[in-house]
Amino acid sequence: MIFWRGWGIIGILFPILIAGLLAALGFTDENSHWYYFIGLTLSAIPVWFIGKRLNKDKDEIYTNEKTGERFKLGNRHTLFFIPLQYYAIVYPILGIVPFFA
Repeated sequence: MIFWRGWGIIGILFPILIAGLLAALGFTDENSHWYYFIGLTLSAIPVWFIGKRLNKDKDEIYTNEKTGERFKLGNRHTLFFIPLQYYAIVYPILGIVPFFA
């Protein structure tokens, strides 16, 4: 089961789209290690910028009228409870793993 919040599904869509693009360009099983590395590294770039943009904190502060408690609203776009932009760090690391397997 996949858990995402907001636009966190982008963290899955970009690697799939870029993997499809690389497959259309002719990457085969002979160079599959490079296929994973390049695909995941290229998908990390838009995921970082989109995640940073989407998870930018809002400056809206609200006050609960009954309790007087103040709280700040912010955007949260997560995939498996991790903010979207941090997958830009995870993806290249996952791309290196096949070289050592």
